[in-house]
Amino acid sequence: MRYHPLTIAFRIYQLVKNSFLIGLILFIFRKDSEFWLFKYGRYAFVIFLVLQLLYIVVVWFVEKYEWKDRTFHIHKGIFVKQTSTIPFSRVQNVTRKTTIFHKIFGITSLTFETAMDGEDDAIHFEVITKKHADFLLELVQPGKKNIVQKESVTEEVTNIDVHKEEAPEKQELIQETTRTVHFTPKRKDLWKASFTSLSFLAIIPIVAGIFDHMEPLLPEEEQIEGIFQSLLHSKWLLFGIIVLAVFIATAFGFARTFIRYGKYEISSDDTHIYINRGVLDESYFAIEKKKIQGLEIQQTFIKRMFGLAEVKLISSANPNKSEGSVNVNSLYPFLPIQKAYQLIEELLPIYQLHTELQRLPRKSLGVKMLRPSWIWMIATIGLFYFKPNFFQIDQAWWILSLVLLCIIVLHRILDYMHTRYVLTSDQVQWWHGGLNSRMFITKRKNVIEMSYSQNRLQRHFQVASITTMNRSVPAHMETIDDIPLPYALAIENWYLKRHEDVWIEKNV
Repeated sequence: MRYHPLTIAFRIYQLVKNSFLIGLILFIFRKDSEFWLFKYGRYAFVIFLVLQLLYIVVVWFVEKYEWKDRTFHIHKGIFVKQTSTIPFSRVQNVTRKTTIFHKIFGITSLTFETAMDGEDDAIHFEVITKKHADFLLELVQPGKKNIVQKESVTEEVTNIDVHKEEAPEKQELIQETTRTVHFTPKRKDLWKASFTSLSFLAIIPIVAGIFDHMEPLLPEEEQIEGIFQSLLHSKWLLFGIIVLAVFIATAFGFARTFIRYGKYEISSDDTHIYINRGVLDESYFAIEKKKIQGLEIQQTFIKRMFGLAEVKLISSANPNKSEGSVNVNSLYPFLPIQKAYQLIEELLPIYQLHTELQRLPRKSLGVKMLRPSWIWMIATIGLFYFKPNFFQIDQAWWILSLVLLCIIVLHRILDYMHTRYVLTSDQVQWWHGGLNSRMFITKRKNVIEMSYSQNRLQRHFQVASITTMNRSVPAHMETIDDIPLPYALAIENWYLKRHEDVWIEKNV
């Protein structure tokens, strides 16, 4: 079966969008340049576009897909034929995205992400009808074809007029499509997201680019300097311009945040977690709960000031990250920290979050402070050699070196204060990090490798580093440094009992 004919138009649209800036530079802004790079670049650009257009058309006739025995067979290749075989059972996540292009033609896109690592680790339908997308969803995940529809989650099945003579399959489908909505951002959440993401600063490079391209139309440099001097002498006018600039930047940042997160929705049922987002470009993401390998809660320095955090789902699939997209394995990136804890408990009750964790002993702080910083050493050598002159200060190099050293020391002190850990019968959980901190939690059965290590400094203080590895693409590794050696050995013994969890899971 060939892909949808509009796939050709969509790929041409993508080609034009990605090549637009280069074409603008070659044929508009540098059209009169005789420099060899621009002169021959125009010919190369045209040849490239023609070849790409021919390739897009030919590839559409060659690429095909089919399914049989619960397996996808993807046929590719113009000169060298290639067939990829992907069983339905390897599908980990489902991503559905509807851009403006798709909305115009009433179509969508669909991606089945797998745990395979390689070029063909996902089945991607760039253009597909909504009806066929529902059919493929039902084919791969029976009973889930209507999961994208936003339906009332509080509506009971008993309130729906289901006649007794209707088929049992229909009643079962109605029950399977019932979901619980756990989170939708309110206006105050969007304002917090706008400030903590610093999206209002995105207007600066846009204005700078516009100013650079419009420079030939602007007055002479002397006139601009005269206008600038006039503004400095008129305090009220300068104040008004600053207020206007702040208002425009804030409005731009909020609008940008609203377009990305305005229709965000996190919901779930008994088996899956669903994330819908986007105002102009809509996307949908689904992941099976049992295929989640672990969780991360991340806090940047700014998010910590606002009491926000981002929860990430660690899975063995390789998420499709297109340009400008939000990480699909992430829950809402600006969750209040208490709401993040609540969401984890609601979505994945098998994970027990502990608020009281063990802290590092004081000797761990000594290890962190005595550990040599290669970044500071290399930077100091470079500053001493070049001796840059900042703000007309002759000895600025040692001041910069001292500032960098203070930042490194502060980071290590914060890392010592933030590092906490706890171990239960089947779960490990820890916080660590300096200016930015991160919590990691996983089940013992999901850890595929664990090791501890000691350098000479750690051996002297009787501490060690623990590293865990979870199945992901690429493999997800987490390390906690400078924990007491007896505790590190206890974690190793704890991991050696992993076969008990795996045996129980196989026999459930």
